[in-house]
Amino acid sequence: GGRGMVQAPLSMGPVKPLERTENAYDISKTKPATHYDLVMKELRGILNKLTLTNFEKLTADIINIEMTDPEELKGIVSTIFDKSLEEAHFCNMYARLCNQIKDKLPKFPEPDQPETDPVPGQEKPPKKELTFKRCLLNKCQEEFERADRYDELADDSATAAERASKSRKVRVRMLGNIKFIGELFAQKILNEKIMHECVKRLLSSTEEDTIECLCKLMATIGKLLDHPKAKHYMDYYFDQMALTAEAVGKQPNGNRLKFMLRDTVDLRKANWVPRRETTGPKTIEQIRKEAAREG
Repeated sequence: GGRGMVQAPLSMGPVKPLERTENAYDISKTKPATHYDLVMKELRGILNKLTLTNFEKLTADIINIEMTDPEELKGIVSTIFDKSLEEAHFCNMYARLCNQIKDKLPKFPEPDQPETDPVPGQEKPPKKELTFKRCLLNKCQEEFERADRYDELADDSATAAERASKSRKVRVRMLGNIKFIGELFAQKILNEKIMHECVKRLLSSTEEDTIECLCKLMATIGKLLDHPKAKHYMDYYFDQMALTAEAVGKQPNGNRLKFMLRDTVDLRKANWVPRRETTGPKTIEQIRKEAAREG
């Protein structure tokens, strides 16, 4: 038999690294999901299916999600907000969704409120409530502050190309934020003050996408902002836009932006009656009706 044979020494050459298999043990999979995770998973599942056609049914499904904690309410706002920025073409639908659910989701006592001693003879002031609407307003403000922080914290070690790319990403998100805020204002969810803040931000830049955003925003909400009390502000904005139109018109390829700005100025002069109807996403039913009419 093979007794008495000397065993060959183990090879000490390079060892192939371990490969992760399909069914590897993963501690995160065995950890029970928190209630917050379950709420977010349910919400994302609904939002991924949301269209104009099933809008009413899925809106009701969101209202029926069981929430037990203010963090879940904030998470719902953040998720809808991010979705509207990722799918900017549908931001009108997401604003309508916010309008439908804003008064139907639970309210929670604002966390971390200092306990105040009651003043003799006065009732205790009511505790502030955390509502869907308040979370939404806070989220809009956070987005502005994020963009401001980025401007202040530009990384000196980054290359010019990296800085330009990061700056563009921040700007695109910012413009998506402003577009969504405009839609929320049109649904009367947000107040006028935040709209003036948006317009002033857009006026301070002559970047192509910022000018486009300003013109689109004015087409969406200009009529609502243009009332006697705000005339002074609106006159100033439109004077600035006329000046910007002249300035960009002198730049190479600046004519498109010049005429876009002029069209917006003319829209105000025409009492906000557009020359042609603007269209957003349509339901299958609307498309079929139009096809039948043209058929």
